[in-house]
Amino acid sequence: MEMKWSTVLQLVLIQCWCVLSSGSRPPAIKPFHFSDVVSEGRRTAVICVVTDGDVPFEFKWFKDGKSLKSEEGHFAIQLIDEFTSILTIKKLDSDSNGNYTCRVTNSAGSDEKSDVLVMRGKMIKTKNITYLDVPYCNC
Repeated sequence: MEMKWSTVLQLVLIQCWCVLSSGSRPPAIKPFHFSDVVSEGRRTAVICVVTDGDVPFEFKWFKDGKSLKSEEGHFAIQLIDEFTSILTIKKLDSDSNGNYTCRVTNSAGSDEKSDVLVMRGKMIKTKNITYLDVPYCNC
C-alpha cells in the first residue's frame, strides 16, 4: 500500500493536534464574593481570577442567567490581563440585586463561579428601634 506525502502529512498534523489539544487544561476560577456592606447609590466590584488552566481564556459575566455587557451603562467589565476580569456595578439600586456569574472558557472546557448580591436599603430611624436595615424588594 502506497501513501501520498499529502496524506502522510495530514495524518501527522492530526496526530500533533490531538496531542496538543489533549494536553490542554480547563480553567479553574477562584470564588468571588460581594461585600456585605453595599447600599443604594454606591458602587461595588468583584474580581474573577483564573487560577489554573491554559490560555487563551474567554470571560463572560451574567446576571440571573442573562449575559452582561459593558455598553449597558449600569455595568463596567474590564479585562485586566489574560487571567483576570473585573465586574463593576456603577450605581447600586434595587435592580442590582441578583445572582452574578463569571464563566471562563478555553479549548479544554469551562468553569464558573457565582455570588448573590443583596443590596440593603438606607438606614431608617424609628421611635423604638434606633436603626433598621431594610432589604430592598423587587416585589
